[in-house]
Amino acid sequence: MSNKVRTRYAPSPTGFFHIGGARTALFNYLYAKHCNGDFVVRIEDTDVERNVEGGIDSQLDNLNWLKIFYDESIKNPGKFGPYIQSQKLERYRELANKLLQEGKAYYCFCSKDELDLQREIAMKQGHTPKYNRKCLYLSKEEIQQKLDQNIPHVIRLRMHDDENIEWQDLIRGHMSVPTSALTDPVILKSNGIPMYNFAVVVDDYDMQITHVLRGEEHLSNTPYQIAIKKALGFDDRNIMYGHLSIIVDETGKKLSKRNKGLKQFIQDYKNMGILPEAITNFLSLLGWSSKSNNEILLMDQIIKEFDFDRISKSPAFFDFKKMLWISNSYLKNMNDKDYLEYVKKFLTVNLDKYAKYEDEILLTFKPQIQFAQQINELITDVFICDVNKLSVELQEIVKQDFFKKNMYALKQVISTMNEINYDNAKDIIDNVKQISGLKGKELFLPMRIACIGKEHGPEMNKILTIIGKEQILKNIEILIK
Repeated sequence: MSNKVRTRYAPSPTGFFHIGGARTALFNYLYAKHCNGDFVVRIEDTDVERNVEGGIDSQLDNLNWLKIFYDESIKNPGKFGPYIQSQKLERYRELANKLLQEGKAYYCFCSKDELDLQREIAMKQGHTPKYNRKCLYLSKEEIQQKLDQNIPHVIRLRMHDDENIEWQDLIRGHMSVPTSALTDPVILKSNGIPMYNFAVVVDDYDMQITHVLRGEEHLSNTPYQIAIKKALGFDDRNIMYGHLSIIVDETGKKLSKRNKGLKQFIQDYKNMGILPEAITNFLSLLGWSSKSNNEILLMDQIIKEFDFDRISKSPAFFDFKKMLWISNSYLKNMNDKDYLEYVKKFLTVNLDKYAKYEDEILLTFKPQIQFAQQINELITDVFICDVNKLSVELQEIVKQDFFKKNMYALKQVISTMNEINYDNAKDIIDNVKQISGLKGKELFLPMRIACIGKEHGPEMNKILTIIGKEQILKNIEILIK
């Protein structure tokens, strides 16, 4: 085996690309690229009943969109395939039967009802539910008789008694689990499909995986996988395991798909118009931190700095506001041409008479926009307004003497103009100031209300130019009345 680092991301196509899976994929990719190694994607599709249509494409396409590029997969296979478990069933069955022949595994004919009863008794007695090894002690004759009768059966691995299974976790340090706390795990189901822990060990060995980074929910699987690996004689290849902390929501609870108030699928953020670079930047900070303490980090920077010492054992908080802040940073730092090209893909609001100012309007919101789809809300809020529907607070301002004085001055200034443009907009402000004698808030607030019916908005000369002479005069007449 070469010393080349090989990591993997192994999703099941039972759902679409989730934030938790995306972080796992990213961290494996980052470490592989940090070490000039390979990042492999394989599909664990043996849970046929739960597989969803489009699940595989969702994983692979969104990985590419995030610029997490896999070196090997079902779409670009290398020499360590197949890269999908359903094409390896014979391999799993062959190895399970080998363990049977070596006395390291045994047939189990217990029914679901029997196993449920065992579990219930153990729970009542306050014990950890474990298989009672009833079938371990069957004679060869009894086993053959049951096989001849076609009694449904599974294959279980026989765990060694009174041992400790130990490993040096890449994130959590030394780990040790006594076999007395473990049961004899099923490795092959009655339908000939391998159990997760068995298939994973075989796949990692066959694909020469060197490092496995995954969520802490897999901690309980690791001792079983180490035991299976040893039983199969795969000790010639050492695999390093690292278990990432859970991701929690704003309540401190583990991120759950049942939390419908939080978008949790990569496709959701893609549809919102958050740049892929912003998402990977955000994901990288879910449990890892840069030595520089910077939070805006390009992929190349993250790869260069990534190591296990900077990964936290504490739960990672999914801070949606932070994601939007990062997204805003990326959008406002784009050059204008790329920004316009990207945001226009999400533009659905009808600009109507302001269409000729489309680029100017989109660029107006560049400093504040958090995701591309938001452009429709921002445009509607500012440029599609009705001064007949002012807020209660602004209605009170309209009644003030300084407001009326401002409106008469503004009407006088722009009535004599052919059109308003960027060159003469500043002159309008200066002339209104001179005629009315107003300054500060009393100068700018009434003019802003007359243009967009709001207290706040883009800079005044842009608003005057885009809204235009005709509409401003109509608004002034309404406000004066």
